[in-house]
Amino acid sequence: MSSVKHAVIAAAGVGSRLGLGRTKCLLEINHKPLIAYLLKLLDDIDDVRIVVGFQEQEVIDTVLSYRRDVTFVRNPEYISTSTLTSYWLGAQGIDENCLFMDADIIFDPVSFMQFKTVCATSPQDNIIGITQTKTHDAVYVSLENNEVVNFNRELRTDYEWANLCYISPTLLTSTGESVFHQLTQHLPLTAQEIISFEIDTKGDMEQAMRSSIAQNHFYNSSTTSAFYGK
Repeated sequence: MSSVKHAVIAAAGVGSRLGLGRTKCLLEINHKPLIAYLLKLLDDIDDVRIVVGFQEQEVIDTVLSYRRDVTFVRNPEYISTSTLTSYWLGAQGIDENCLFMDADIIFDPVSFMQFKTVCATSPQDNIIGITQTKTHDAVYVSLENNEVVNFNRELRTDYEWANLCYISPTLLTSTGESVFHQLTQHLPLTAQEIISFEIDTKGDMEQAMRSSIAQNHFYNSSTTSAFYGK
């Protein structure tokens, strides 16, 4: 069992930049929805919470077909709020560090497990996931001494914010422009590199589908019963 006890997945958004009229967590890569890839990675975490909004019933039904012991949290204001609000809603009642992630990302499983190990061995540390810059609408990060010291959208750097973090819920607020704007107030924060593909645009999705991550045997294995429903 993982010593990371809590995970919140923000899956309430419309995904307007992709322009497919479908919430991104239900987009399929190799005939599996993105949310299934995340659930597979979180199999050893007991408290998994998914924040829903757009197409919420379809998201709920899809998640339950893979895993039954998930807590669903509604964000009824998903059109007018950011992912920050979804993170905040999902973390209510959690009084220790929690794993937060967006639902439109596919992670390399080995690097994700390494990320969880770092979190488990530093349970009080606030850790920001970073990945090599590759997406079309990146939030770039500046690093000093293995710490994130700045987020920005203009000055391209080697790394971007991976929309993954292990932080205290006390760093969050119920409203605000974005997660990274909120976290800016608490910099510097520990950086941990991870291999991942965020899907914001059609170009991002094409990159993800061509990546070796999508073909990884971990995601296609039938040996983990939780992947097919606890």
